[in-house]
Amino acid sequence: GTKGDDDDDDDDDDDDYFEMMAGAMSASRSDLASARGIEEQPEAPSKQESVVSPFDQPAIYATTAAGESLEFTRENVDKVLEEIRPYLISDGGNVSVERVDESSKNVYLKLEGACGSCPSSTVTMQMGIERVLKENFADLGEVVRVEDEGEEKPKELTLQAVEEEVRRISPAIIAMGGVVRIRSVDPSGVVEIEFKGASKVRQGLELALLDIDFVEEVKFVMDD
Repeated sequence: GTKGDDDDDDDDDDDDYFEMMAGAMSASRSDLASARGIEEQPEAPSKQESVVSPFDQPAIYATTAAGESLEFTRENVDKVLEEIRPYLISDGGNVSVERVDESSKNVYLKLEGACGSCPSSTVTMQMGIERVLKENFADLGEVVRVEDEGEEKPKELTLQAVEEEVRRISPAIIAMGGVVRIRSVDPSGVVEIEFKGASKVRQGLELALLDIDFVEEVKFVMDD
């Protein structure tokens, strides 16, 4: 009956939305608009179409011909990224190609802005970028994120690293009635913390601090 079909169409709209989100990484806006237009035609077999991922469609940019891979060079990688850059920028981030390794086919990217500092969006972004690059370079190796050269990674535990983490989680600790203060940070990996509050909160604090590079032990000391 037609009523049942209408209900199905509502479900398809959700699928369309997710497909559009996924497709945004590899299809241009106009493609999406036309794909969307086709799917809304009642006579189109939308059931079939919702199974076809937008990533299965040959990309209209960069690829020399349908199914043919691009030559793996930094310029070509950059060209492909140029296509998805507007989406990254709209999310408050950006990406640049640090270098490519032609023997291993690895791509080294520097993520900038919001996406560079937020771990969860970094992962999402890296996966999206990897997916788009794999379409254009069949034998792509790994997509590796590189840290900013300017921010030399510390070789040992620093007070700054601990302070940053404490600052990040402080609001949550305070909200749960806890008080935290860094007593000392030893480069060997021992952090001494003054803490007042529930043991559950203390446990969470300890786990967060142990997550910092080079932290080996967290000691809770009483306030003198």
